Amino acid sequence: MEIPPQLQDLADAQDGLITRRQALATGLSPAAIRHALGRRGPWQRFVSGVYVTFGGPLQERHQVRGALLYAGGEALLSGPVACRGYGLRYVPEARGVVILVPPHVRRASVAVATIHRVHSMPVARSVRGIPCAPPERAAIDATRDAGSLRDVRAVLCEVVQRGQATPERLSDELNRMDPRGLKLARQAVRDVRAGCRSAPECELRDLIKRAADLDEPVWNQPLPGAPDTVPDGYYEDVRLVLEVESLEWHRFGDAPEMTERRRARLASLGWRVLPVSPRRIREEPAAVVAEIRAARARFQRPAA
Repeated sequence: MEIPPQLQDLADAQDGLITRRQALATGLSPAAIRHALGRRGPWQRFVSGVYVTFGGPLQERHQVRGALLYAGGEALLSGPVACRGYGLRYVPEARGVVILVPPHVRRASVAVATIHRVHSMPVARSVRGIPCAPPERAAIDATRDAGSLRDVRAVLCEVVQRGQATPERLSDELNRMDPRGLKLARQAVRDVRAGCRSAPECELRDLIKRAADLDEPVWNQPLPGAPDTVPDGYYEDVRLVLEVESLEWHRFGDAPEMTERRRARLASLGWRVLPVSPRRIREEPAAVVAEIRAARARFQRPAA
């Protein structure tokens, strides 16, 4: 079957997918479309009104493109797949494609895509030719109905840590969204606004907040008088730094040397370091709190 050149150009620009409306507009008849979708035809039906113009299996990009074509020209990709497009690593496994559409678009969710009608559509960003919601919206959508607070914190901390969103943008976007399924996201955004930049830091913050006799440290801010040095957390009154040291970041490659230099820099500034591992935060919470309490007591400056 010969495809009109205009339709072929559309298919090439849309990763090999087209809509029924596009096919009819470029001169194909309904009979020709039925023939192309027949047992011996070259096309596949993706969803109602969207066709794949080649044989063989579909990759994730084809799933995304087909979902966007199904949802209409104003649709945006969001959720886990968009997060991966932005380069985020700690993203929950995608259960299909998340698509945002404005309220007037009446498209039901299908097997490959969950369609969310939203009253305030985000401004689109193009990520490798795919129209996506901004990183803060994609990250929050990736956490909807998540079952693990740790996973939610990992996503929302990472998008801020990488400089792709700010705590304020996360909070503003969350306040514009339908709150259903976002209880854990609200808790994680509070941690991010407090300064936490990783899930283990959030968990350490939980421990400290539950200890009535411990003040909350300053999280991820430059040390007083040392704007180039930003520890995970610190207590200025006793010049104590808390460093959450995961195996991933501190034991391989040049990380040990970087950690040594960081410790030397802190020591030269007159700060003591209390390292805490994510494993101990989870498995030995009472011991971690006791160590922080003891360190604060030991280094407490005498009253003037």
